[in-house]
Amino acid sequence: MKLSTITTFVAGLLFSVAALALELDDAKNMGLVGEQPNGYLGLVSASSPEAAALVVDINAKRKARYQEIANKQNTQLVNIERIAGEKLIEKAQGDGEFYMDGSGQWQR
Repeated sequence: MKLSTITTFVAGLLFSVAALALELDDAKNMGLVGEQPNGYLGLVSASSPEAAALVVDINAKRKARYQEIANKQNTQLVNIERIAGEKLIEKAQGDGEFYMDGSGQWQR
């Protein structure tokens, strides 16, 4: 598996949700959503139905893209999810956004 392919994917993923970027950024800034080790977005606070809908939408798009990469790399989906999760958490930490740590606790 090529790390550069996955890195390129993660960068592309960040731009592929451009139509939702403002909403996603707002949800992250408000502390409603955060990145998880499994490569998917999670709800930090369940108080917003809009944030929940955003999480469902973005996670469906991520899963489809992760599966494409897994198929191309001839590897299991879980491997791509894990690597993407590491990259997305690293970005969230740098941006001061919420992320889930290894013990399942949200950190900022």
